[in-house]
Amino acid sequence: MGALAHQEVAFSFLGGLGPAVWPRLTASQPVHVGQVFDATWIESVFLPLSEEKAAGQTVALVDGLDFHRRSHREAVARAYQERQRTRVYESLDVRSDGWFSTVTLQLTGMMRRHVVCSAYESHAGDRNLGAHDDEWLGVITQMRGAKRWLVWPEPTGVPEEIVTRAGDVLILPQGVKHEVSTPDSPGYSVHLVFAITDEPV
Repeated sequence: MGALAHQEVAFSFLGGLGPAVWPRLTASQPVHVGQVFDATWIESVFLPLSEEKAAGQTVALVDGLDFHRRSHREAVARAYQERQRTRVYESLDVRSDGWFSTVTLQLTGMMRRHVVCSAYESHAGDRNLGAHDDEWLGVITQMRGAKRWLVWPEPTGVPEEIVTRAGDVLILPQGVKHEVSTPDSPGYSVHLVFAITDEPV
């Protein structure tokens, strides 16, 4: 994908996020916005995953709180075959080149806070982090397949179930406990997390 195509995707992505996301970024509860993007379009957008992974891109294979990092494609594939775990393409915005880097820079400028973009790739049954909370505000876009989220709007309350499908956006406030899994149908998931941190720019 050429530089011009990357820019076109970035501007289309930001244009879709605008009306759907900006008014909701201050919400104290999770917000699920369905079909922000056309599913066919978002599934066709290039992401440097698996065989197309950039040479310098690290991948963390997640098993509970253990992160096993690999950078060579063969090592990632071998580690996944040995133990099926969610693969996290960390700091995609600086370790791989593409439209997501432009989106991350634009979000950083708009929010005046440091933003990091990572991609999460998983199959049904893959191990993952388990229930946890994050130290950032997450703008999560489902790029492929589907993801099942259990979210606890109140720490001691009952979790709510949210299923994100290709084109959906989930806004997950900082500190909200959540647990994810990949549904058997379609059995595969890729989502991007634009993590808006507390670190000022």
